[in-house]
Formats: sequence, C-alpha cells, structure tokens
Amino acid sequence: MKHVKWGLKLALLATLGLGQALTAPKANAALFQQDEINQEDVIAIASPIGNSSHQLLILQQLNNQRNCWSESGTTVEPLLLNFDFTGICNRATDSNGYSVRVNNEDLGVHYTLRLAPENNALKLLVSSTRNTSMPPIEIGQATNLPGEFVKITLNPGWRITRRSYSGQQLGHYYLTNDQPLNALQPNSPPSRNPVPSPSPRPVQPSPTPTPFPITPGPTPTPLPTTPFPNPAPTITPAPSPVTPAPLPTVPLPSTPSPSPSTRSAFNYRVTVPAATTTTQNQIRAIVPDAFRTILNGQTVMQVGLFQDYDAALALKETLALENFPATIHDVLTSPTPVLPSARQVIVIDPGHGGRDPGAVGRDNIYEKDIVFDISKQVASLLEAQGMTVVMTRTQDVTVDLEPRVQTAEYYDANVFVSIHANAISLSRPEVNGSETYYYASSEGYALANSIQQRLIQDVGMNDRGVRQARFYVIRRTSMPAALVEVGFVTGEIDAPLLQMSSVRTDMAEAIATGILDYVRGY
Repeated sequence: MKHVKWGLKLALLATLGLGQALTAPKANAALFQQDEINQEDVIAIASPIGNSSHQLLILQQLNNQRNCWSESGTTVEPLLLNFDFTGICNRATDSNGYSVRVNNEDLGVHYTLRLAPENNALKLLVSSTRNTSMPPIEIGQATNLPGEFVKITLNPGWRITRRSYSGQQLGHYYLTNDQPLNALQPNSPPSRNPVPSPSPRPVQPSPTPTPFPITPGPTPTPLPTTPFPNPAPTITPAPSPVTPAPLPTVPLPSTPSPSPSTRSAFNYRVTVPAATTTTQNQIRAIVPDAFRTILNGQTVMQVGLFQDYDAALALKETLALENFPATIHDVLTSPTPVLPSARQVIVIDPGHGGRDPGAVGRDNIYEKDIVFDISKQVASLLEAQGMTVVMTRTQDVTVDLEPRVQTAEYYDANVFVSIHANAISLSRPEVNGSETYYYASSEGYALANSIQQRLIQDVGMNDRGVRQARFYVIRRTSMPAALVEVGFVTGEIDAPLLQMSSVRTDMAEAIATGILDYVRGY
C-alpha cells in the first residue's frame, strides 16, 4: 500500500470544547413537511449485522429503469450496487436518512428506531431517548432470519413518507402515523380508521446477490489517541494575516443570514488577551478548543460561549488560577469578533455523533469515532496551510442535518466536506474501498473527484468512484460540497486499516490535500 506523507504529521486533539456543545432540537413541524409516496415503490428492510442482529434499511424505486431490489418470500435482495443507481433508487441506512413522524410532528433525535428480536420475529420499535421508562411503540414486524435481508411489514396505520422543505422533497424518510403519540402507546385504544399498509410493488428476482451498505449500533471499541502538537504560527496584530486555530461550532438560527443580535443562542463570550504564540498555546493546553480572533482591535483567544453566566464565571475563575485574566462579554451588546479575512473558509462535517453511532463494524468500531478522529486531523492540516476551518461538531454530540448545513451557511464557507465511513453486512467482508459523493454542480464534482483521487493515490484505497447523490448536507449547502466515505468498517481489508491511527492520519492527509488541490486549482 502506498503512503504519501506530509512533512509534519499532526495527530488528533485529545479533548475538545469547554462550553461548546451543539445540541440538535426536535425538528419543527412548521420547518419540515411530509410528502406522500407510492407505498408500492418503497420498502423497509431488516438488514443483517453479521449473524446476530439487524438494522433498518429503507429503499425507494424512483423509476422503472432498473429494479432496486428483488423479493423471494420474506427475504429481500438489494440490487442497486450492481449499477449506478443515481436517479433510479434512493436509500436510507441510518438516523441521517430516516426518523419517526407522528401526528404531523417530526420526533427527530428524541426517539430512536431499532429492530428487536422476539422468538422467531423481529419487531421494528421506536423508543424515547428522553424518557426511558416509556414503553416502546411497535411499528412493524419481520421474520427473524439471521444473516438475511428480510422485508418488514408495517403495522396498520404506519406508512413511509418523504421529508420536504419549502415544497422541495428531500432524501429523508419518515415512518409516519397520523394518530397522536399517546394513542400509539401500548394498551391505548386503537384508531377507528387505521391506515392500511399497502402491498409492496412486485419486482423480479435477481440471480446475482449484491451487498448493500447499512449502519448498525452495538458497543464500540475505543480508538487510540495521541497527544496533539498545536501549530505555532507567527502572530502579528490585524490587519496582518494570521493562521487561525480551530473555530468552535455554535448553535445556529433557522435562517442562513441572521442579524448580529440573533446570531448565537449563547449569552456570554469568554476571552483572554493573547498577543503571542506562547500565550495562545498555553491557553490551548487548558482549553483545547480555544481559537484566536480580534476583539476591539486586540488579539484574543475566545475560550468559551455559554448560555449561563455561572458557567462562564467558572471558566474565568479556572483561567485565573493559571494567571490568565479572562473577560466575560455579553454576546448581544459586545462587539462581534473579527475572523481572519482573505482566507478560504472550509467547513468539515464529522458524520453522526452522540446518540447516533453511525455504522458499526468489525470489533465493534463506531463510524462516529473513526470519522471524528479523521475530521479533527483534516482540520488541523488545513489550518496549518492557512485555511480558516469550522467543524460542525467538536465533541461527541448529536447534531441534526439542518444545523450542519446552517453552520456552513452562517460562516459563508467556500467549501463543505462531510466525512463518513461505509458499511454493509458483516457477512459481506469482500466489499471495501472509498467513494466520494457530490450533488449536482460541476464544482461539487471537481471537489469530490479531487478528494477521491488523493485517497486512491496517496493511501491506496480501493476506488469505488465519484458518485452523484442527494444527501441532505451536500444538497442543501450553497457552496461546493462533497461527502466522502473513507472505507468500510465491515470490510475485511478496510476495517483493520480504519482501526490504525497511522492509516487514519494518512486518510486525513489525503482528504486535506484533495481539498487544497481543489481550492488552489491544481
């Protein structure tokens, strides 16, 4: 395997973000709507995780050019990896692609979907993440066939719909029921007019089985970490150029271009004067997510944003113990920090996080951990090359899709790159490689192709190509955007590599180099 190294290898940040936690609120029914779709053109599938468990997978047939799946009795065979399924099939493999909608309300991240075995059956259940004492609600059932893709039959009243925004249909699916939530609880009286689940669209069986990505969820094996050497750029007061340190993620309003008085949901900003590189690095040793900015013409480190004054005061007192004179500013009345000018703004989006582990692969490795490590290193490498970098999450927190998009719009980013890891059934270890997606623009393709080529040339990954897709985060962003799948956590070749810190660093270098190649027009 070929490995191309940069002169300086940067490892990952050990800890991130005092006072910086972006939480994803429940999606507002007024923000997202639901669009009805032909139930014969969509199917819910129990996808196998090895020979022991299953995960929900949703497929939709968009046209009749090629069949997206075949059925034989209760078993299903996904077919769409046999061909370029762009415009032919849609897929949803995890909580980024589907959620539950009840009585015209998107339950979002506050309820999770899972498949639970019970005797010879699999039950599709939705459970509250906030009230664990609440019994789960059954949505559908399937035959429990270990290691097999199995059709899920939805219970009466449940159907699959598509999320829409401002009249535009999105790639996110809802498991939908029109009854109020309390009426769906176990032992509640049934609806007088349940909505029947229609028969599936008949398709022809295929003699050639084809693997398909899924995203399961057991217990992870922690990734090894190494200390992070902070870069030491030369700092001069504005307007001279400076190399920015990591920018934290802040909660964002529902509009892309808010006024200064409504830009942040936080009330207090904590800063420390820091005119020298030595001081800046000392502050980062205490608050790793601190970043350099200009406030009232003075070079400072912003060390935290808080809703609560007491939390801001606690940080100030912690810094005072280390002889750093921190100041607490009222966000609404104090001047807004000035970000460095004349620099490319790159938004790096580590997929999943918090309650959403993403794909789970061999040795119980979590996608969210793999991509978070790689993303932090990509950010550090880009910053060392003079880019301004914003990460959509700087901790292991749950972030919905819209806040990720709003982060890029809020900072008027030049480039948006979402980093993920792929997966299929553990019984399909032969599927390995990297693939990178764009939505529709030639610039998006150029960015995706630049990243993909670096992963192939510099890391030696199997080339699964540059593909077009309608993923929410690359479809809704206004700047050139790409979504990269670095490899398969279920692959017999990729999974061991993804568990190696040196290979994750190689991948980070390849992605960063691909972004720089695109930005600099190489």
